[in-house]
Amino acid sequence: MYLLIWILVSSCTAVRNVLGANILIAYDLPSPSHQVWNYAFAEGLMKKGHNVTMFGPFPDRAKSSELYHPLTIKGLYEEIHNREEFSFEAGEWSDSTFLSTFVLTQYNWVACNHSYHSEAFRTLMNYPKDYKFDLLILDVATSSCFYPFIQRFNYPPTMAITAFLLRADLSEYFGNVFQPSYVPLLFSNYTEDMSFSQRVVNFLSFQWIILLRRVYEMRNINSLARKAFGEDTAPVESLEKHISLLLCGLDPVLTPPQPLPPNIVAVGGLNARDAAPLPKDLKKIMDNATEGVIFFALGTNARSDHLGAKTIQALLEAFSQLKQTVVWKFESELKNKPKNVFISKWLPQNDILGHKNTKLFISHVGALSSYEAIYHGVPIIGVPFIADQRLNVNALVNKGAAIKLDFKMITSQNVLNSVNEVLTNPKYAKSMKELSSRLRDQPETPLERAVFWTEFVMRHKGAHFLSPKARDMSRLAASSTDVVLFLLSVVSLFLYIVYIVVKKIRNLLVREEKLKVN
Repeated sequence: MYLLIWILVSSCTAVRNVLGANILIAYDLPSPSHQVWNYAFAEGLMKKGHNVTMFGPFPDRAKSSELYHPLTIKGLYEEIHNREEFSFEAGEWSDSTFLSTFVLTQYNWVACNHSYHSEAFRTLMNYPKDYKFDLLILDVATSSCFYPFIQRFNYPPTMAITAFLLRADLSEYFGNVFQPSYVPLLFSNYTEDMSFSQRVVNFLSFQWIILLRRVYEMRNINSLARKAFGEDTAPVESLEKHISLLLCGLDPVLTPPQPLPPNIVAVGGLNARDAAPLPKDLKKIMDNATEGVIFFALGTNARSDHLGAKTIQALLEAFSQLKQTVVWKFESELKNKPKNVFISKWLPQNDILGHKNTKLFISHVGALSSYEAIYHGVPIIGVPFIADQRLNVNALVNKGAAIKLDFKMITSQNVLNSVNEVLTNPKYAKSMKELSSRLRDQPETPLERAVFWTEFVMRHKGAHFLSPKARDMSRLAASSTDVVLFLLSVVSLFLYIVYIVVKKIRNLLVREEKLKVN
């Protein structure tokens, strides 16, 4: 009898540890599309009864409820996007991985500094010292800014998320030795089929990223954190060790296949879902488009109305010659647009892509947009600007599901040629349908997988037992570079000894020969 009571009490305690947990999701990346990903994840957690506090630039874009509590970092998006050095459309971000990574460190510093001075941050810091979060979920897509929350809330189980594919340095920090020979870096313009010279650049760029992140960026974040959290704040390098699991936005339908350890879980496509009903006015436009719809959207960071008058005019000239209806996410008023062009400042992207009449997606090819297009089987004309966008479009071009168009070289003829090629050549739609089939053919959805592993971390008070030993080893040791160097040294020493011995023997023989002659 007592045993039965003990089992019941233990079971109730275990259930309580997962059901109705109190979770903090924190992110400082001022990208509205990442809020879409983060909220989709939060929504999955709330459906399981968990209480979610979301701290970031855009959590108020979803309605608060009994289970959802937004804390908004106001003004961060405006501060970032008003700085010319961070302009996507103006092409300030270089094609160079070296320079782009350096610009990103400046971007992260501005975002972190602004977040630390926000009213939402002060609100969170004013929570009682012993306030308990059952789990911290930190968005590490670009920055380690919020690692100090681990110490502030007394080291609860902590996991990390990134919708931003998987940064090479982040992969290394979780014990996954990066393979620059066949995995192109996030900011590169390569594919997995790299030439020797590209592999050299990829390798050197990776070393640069590690150096920049560890020596420069983390030092700056530590300096900011000590001012915001207190002088006794632990370095972010040590706080990072407390994070036991990483959910990342990878899936082989888009990204090059790569080995992942158990503490890195791929949930690429988490944001993609079946289409919801469209607003009535938009539904009418889509339903009446008997020749099909071309959907044009550049995400939430690049803006169509910032492309420049010449580029916008070239696009309008091209669209005016098409028989298809063009639905364009355009962020301001647009005069003299053709009759077949419909514009709006905001459009339900996933739901448009899921409409039966959508035939083509002109996109910036961010990871989230790419997964939605793949999920619904819509071929792409990719207009990449920054970060993973070049990587994504290159991958989709290789898979026969997209065409790449340089936004600096847009002309009406280029656009027309690209549109006609995708719409008249069946290989693009066929290839994208095949990718869609692969993405959907899984034992569970990426969201279900993400929720499972989140609850797994809570059930087991962390998941450090999944971390490979490489996480605690130096990069030299984890990659066996030290062994290779040692063996090279041994071989070199052996060859040197052989050389010396042969040289002495030769000298002796020469000396004896001279004596015989004399």
